[in-house]
Amino acid sequence: MAKHPDGTGIESFPLLTDAVTSESAPLFVENLLRGEKPRAGWRCGAEFELFGYDRARAMARIDAAQVQSVLAGFAPSSRDLVHEEGTLVEAGDGQMNRLTVEPGGQVEFSGAPQRRLADVERGLRRYLARLGEIAESHRLAFLAVGFDPLRSVEEQRWFPKPRYEVMRPYLASRGGRAWDMMCRTCTVQANLDYGSPEDLCRKFLVGNRLAPVVTAIFANSPFERGRPSGYRSTRAAVWLDTDPDRSGLAPPALKDDFAPADYVAYALDVPMIFAQRGGRYLGAFAGLRFREFLERGGGAGVTPVFGDWADHLTTIFTDARLKQHVELRSADANDLPTSLALQAFWKGLLYDDAALVEALRLAPRLGAADAELLRERAAREGLGARHAGVDVLGLAREVVRLAAEGLRRVAPEETGYLDVLVERVVGEGVCPADILLRNWEGSWHGSMERVVEHLRVA
Repeated sequence: MAKHPDGTGIESFPLLTDAVTSESAPLFVENLLRGEKPRAGWRCGAEFELFGYDRARAMARIDAAQVQSVLAGFAPSSRDLVHEEGTLVEAGDGQMNRLTVEPGGQVEFSGAPQRRLADVERGLRRYLARLGEIAESHRLAFLAVGFDPLRSVEEQRWFPKPRYEVMRPYLASRGGRAWDMMCRTCTVQANLDYGSPEDLCRKFLVGNRLAPVVTAIFANSPFERGRPSGYRSTRAAVWLDTDPDRSGLAPPALKDDFAPADYVAYALDVPMIFAQRGGRYLGAFAGLRFREFLERGGGAGVTPVFGDWADHLTTIFTDARLKQHVELRSADANDLPTSLALQAFWKGLLYDDAALVEALRLAPRLGAADAELLRERAAREGLGARHAGVDVLGLAREVVRLAAEGLRRVAPEETGYLDVLVERVVGEGVCPADILLRNWEGSWHGSMERVVEHLRVA
């Protein structure tokens, strides 16, 4: 076992290069639970994706060179830049915030975890201000929306990141809209901590079971190729036809007695997409279940190591997923106030014990087939969806009120971040997509220029 690099002597096994075998499942569970923190150490981390367009080329999606210019402009020095095979793929701002790139050139801001939502907001505002400066100097525009409302999949500009070169052909074989998912979707995500294995399990169950309701609350992608798509969340609709092995409701969340070992068992049976050696992504293992990889090895001298497991977990895309924290992934990208409301919603719901217990009681307990149908109806109808006895709007109103009560107990100074949801969901019963469609059919007279103006954040 290795010592922790902070000098405390705390064991930090395993290292990424340590070998693992078919007997390593308990080690994977143990590593997962090393994220446990006392309540005073709980933080919120936001991830925020945006589409970039070139205003000088009739709003074509930005290309790889333009994306790299954005990354370079975000970093204060060359020391904060990360390259892979000569391509700039990541930038830091010197304050633990990172800017990375999705397969279609979408830019993703990953904010440093913060105890106070005011600090989350400060980081996002600073980022958007800097992005606005870069956009203005390069004649670009950035939209906060769950699905590209303008460009077809044939018009996308794939970003040359080695990881994506391996993922692209594999995922194309695992769903009719996998490339749409990679290139034409954007999300805003909340990452939260946990305090015990039991607390982790409750948060994981709530995150998965409430995912269709959260999709409906934050639905913000009703357009495709310049016209209404027939969905409130086209992003969520795309996920319905993307690799069922690794997306949607996490199968372990169907169990009321879910335990962390169940998540590890599930992940072991998810097929791999790649292994990484010496900075190279090897796609020869694609489709091999991780459990089989551990049992057989990779062949050609490739011995499974812990880093393969860490990489594998990043290729699981369920509505809520586990690392050493809980990632909540079911919302469309939205404007800043709505994105901050998402952080406040999950914080109020999951960081107050009473709210968490009540949220678990309220969350739909459905079988796999009904859970899938509820996801489809939430994608299509938003807050108007109903299925298997679940009234999405009624439940959305209950959980927004519950989140407000929980936030009032754990961080009363932050309840204002939920005002937009209280007004929109509880008061009017609408999601952002409803407002877009109402304006499209009304005063905007079907103008995509007005849609773009509304969605632009930089």
